[in-house]
Amino acid sequence: LMSEMITLTSGPFWHFVPMYKGKSRKDCHEQFHYTMCDYLKAKAGDKVLEFGCGYGEIGRQVAKISGAGVTGLTMSDAEITGGNDRINKAGLQDRCVIVQGNYHKMPFEANSFDKAFGVYCLKYSADLETAVSEAARVLKPGGRFCSYEIIVTDKYDPNNKQHKYIVDNISSSTCMPPLWTAQAFRDAAKKAGLVPVEEVDLCKPPAESWYSCFERSHIHDVLMSPTVFSLIKAAEYLRILPKAFSDFFDACIIHPTTDFTNGGRLGIVTGSLMMVWTKP
Repeated sequence: LMSEMITLTSGPFWHFVPMYKGKSRKDCHEQFHYTMCDYLKAKAGDKVLEFGCGYGEIGRQVAKISGAGVTGLTMSDAEITGGNDRINKAGLQDRCVIVQGNYHKMPFEANSFDKAFGVYCLKYSADLETAVSEAARVLKPGGRFCSYEIIVTDKYDPNNKQHKYIVDNISSSTCMPPLWTAQAFRDAAKKAGLVPVEEVDLCKPPAESWYSCFERSHIHDVLMSPTVFSLIKAAEYLRILPKAFSDFFDACIIHPTTDFTNGGRLGIVTGSLMMVWTKP
């Protein structure tokens, strides 16, 4: 249900990417696919794993751009059926497939893939060390692992009430486990035997901030307005809106949108950090 809702509101793009002036959201997402290929160093003949793949949009684009073969991994029956249907429609059935499995216990032999990546999927993991160790296990020696997630940055101060309020709200309003820190990713990768290559903020100038979609559209300003919430409460009182709609509006619409923006402005949360490791 959640995947269908996200697709309805956001299309196939379930993640923030660098936005550039003069380019549409679709253009910027297409550019991100090339960026992912660059960081993966994907090429024809490679076996690439996209874990937590959803409907496999990024994996299909990586296959198209690089010529690599891509296997997507998801737990959802609907995503397997829908994703493989999209693969067939794209004419990529000879190089792409989506299979069922848990990225904490992948259904693959060790040393199976040349490259592996995950985009906005490990934020759902309650056991990051196991997830990263599994990615490392299925990589071939010399393989490359890329992770692009919403994470808590090194600027986060757990003793700062504002910081904690923002970060906790992101998790609770999206029904996710607590967001992982960048350091937790580094530690998990080190424990799994991976060697760091680089960490790059993809939204450095000339790109706009990763949360700029909320600023461009003025959604952040609208949701931060006390007047808007008062109108919602009034409509609920007058039974124009259903009972408790204001609770839903606050918990699932105001948050996490405003928390992403405020957290991004403070630099304590990022949705644009590309982290890359290799397996020795």
